[in-house]
Amino acid sequence: MNLSQNTWFASRGQHPPLQDAGVWLSRLKAGLRSILAARAARRRRAQEMQTLYSFTDRELWDLGLGRSDLPGIMNGTYRRD
Repeated sequence: MNLSQNTWFASRGQHPPLQDAGVWLSRLKAGLRSILAARAARRRRAQEMQTLYSFTDRELWDLGLGRSDLPGIMNGTYRRD
């Protein structure tokens, strides 16, 4: 489909015919991949935070952290001064 055909459909309030379902399918796959990647990252962060919360106060101190630092680490707002 060229520009003149797109303009013709747009000027009449119509949608151009679906010429290639492959484009639609590839966009759907890309969207699903991004959703699954975000879910995997969220699960990984949750596992890491669970590990940090399981540390003793002494182990956290050895890392230079305190229990009050953990929510900041989880939110991404923690800064070491």
